[in-house]
Amino acid sequence: MKEKIAILTDSSSSIYQKEHDYNNLFMIDLPCYIGEEVYTGFLKNGDKPFYEAFSKTSLVPKTSQPSIGETLEMYEKIKSLGYTHIIYLPISKELSGTYINGHASKDLVEGIIIEIVDTRRTASILGAIAFEAARMAKEGSSFNDIIKQVIKMRDKSVYYVTVNDLTPLVKNGRLSNAKSLIAKLFRIKPVIKLNEEGKLLSIATVRTYKGAMREIVNRSLEEFDSNTGVLHISYTGIEADLEYFTTLIDEQLPNCKKEVYFVPSTVVAHLGLSSIAIGYVHY
Repeated sequence: MKEKIAILTDSSSSIYQKEHDYNNLFMIDLPCYIGEEVYTGFLKNGDKPFYEAFSKTSLVPKTSQPSIGETLEMYEKIKSLGYTHIIYLPISKELSGTYINGHASKDLVEGIIIEIVDTRRTASILGAIAFEAARMAKEGSSFNDIIKQVIKMRDKSVYYVTVNDLTPLVKNGRLSNAKSLIAKLFRIKPVIKLNEEGKLLSIATVRTYKGAMREIVNRSLEEFDSNTGVLHISYTGIEADLEYFTTLIDEQLPNCKKEVYFVPSTVVAHLGLSSIAIGYVHY
C-alpha cells in the first residue's frame, strides 16, 4: 500500500506565522493562560491577542500541553482524511508534557502508523523541520527517509535566547530567586541555549542586554554554514532590538539567508516580552 504521510506539530513551532500550501501539515494548539483567560486558536488569531494581554497584566502566564483526548482527536481527524502514517514533531519533551501525551494518545488509535520524534527543539527551528518534512512527504519521500532527515536537521540546528527582564523567568521558576537577586544587583543578562538534549540552560552571563544580544549572535555565527543553512531571528515586536540584531548579523554575514519570526506565545509566556532569540537550521 502506498504511504500517505501527514506531518503533525504544535503551535510552539510558529508554523502559523508563515503562509504555506502544505495540506499534509497539521498543528495542534498549546494553550496559553492569563488568569482564567485562555489564548488558543493561533492559526486564526496569531500571537497578537496574547502579546497584548501579557503587556497589560501583572499575572504570571501559564501554558499547558494538549490533553490526551485532544491529541487523539487530531490523530483520528488525520486518519479520516486517508493518511496511512503520521510523523508527529512536538516541542522538546524537556520543555513540555506534549511528547508524553502524544504517546499516550497513540496507544488509543488503530489503523494508522504514528512515529513521535523527540525534536529537542521549539519555536521557528521546530517549524523549519516540520516544513521540510511536509515538503518531503508531498514529493513522495518515504516515511523512514523523512524521519532520518528530521533527526539530521534537529542535530544540526541551534537556538540561543536572551532576555532584558528576568522577572518572567523567575516567576515561572526558570531561575532561582537567588540567581535573580544576583542578576538584578549586577544587571546581568543571561545567555540561554536550547541544548542538544532539548533543555533551556543558562550558559553565560553578560552585563548588558546589547552585550547579550551580541554574544548570542556571535555564538550562532561561529557554527553556522551559510551555504546550507538559514538563520532564524525571533523577537517580540521591539523593532529597535530587531534592527540592532540584524546589524550585528550583517556586519559578519551580509548576504546570508535569514528569516524573522515573532517568538511564539507558548515561549513568550515563559521568557517574557523583552526577549530575543537567534538560531539556525541546516538542510
